[in-house]
Amino acid sequence: MYLSSRSHRLFLELFILILIGFPHLVLSQSLNDILMANSLTVAQIYISDPYLNELLIQGMEKGIQGDYQGAIILFSEILQFNPNEVEAYYNRGIAYAKINNYSAAIEDLTQALTLNPTIPDFYIERAKVYLQLENRTAAIADLKKAKALLRQQGETSRYSEIDHLLN
Repeated sequence: MYLSSRSHRLFLELFILILIGFPHLVLSQSLNDILMANSLTVAQIYISDPYLNELLIQGMEKGIQGDYQGAIILFSEILQFNPNEVEAYYNRGIAYAKINNYSAAIEDLTQALTLNPTIPDFYIERAKVYLQLENRTAAIADLKKAKALLRQQGETSRYSEIDHLLN
């Protein structure tokens, strides 16, 4: 459910936990100091409110486990507290798509894009929903936008993912 951005984040979080717990095994002291300072920022990558952040993580875990309804409930709770929380819209949109509620998925993914139009994954996920709805024109537009953002962000290695969706 959260393959691309979620797996990157999980890997990063795991790497940071290893660095925090056993920095002497992997890093020089100066590099360790730099990464430790940055890890405070990375630890807040989702939501700055610890309670809402925990709900978001729980929702993602439910989604990974296939409990999409449970995930939707948690993401909706976050949005009751903060109706501008982009990660909650994005992940709830994916959960809606998994239960074939495509109109709700499009609505949430569009809201995520309204709040932050610079994240390629938001366009890619919405394009997947458009493809399910057989709206190839809208899907192609989103995939082109995602590709342009990936190019701007130097992530051209993900082009094959987009090309696969276009075929």
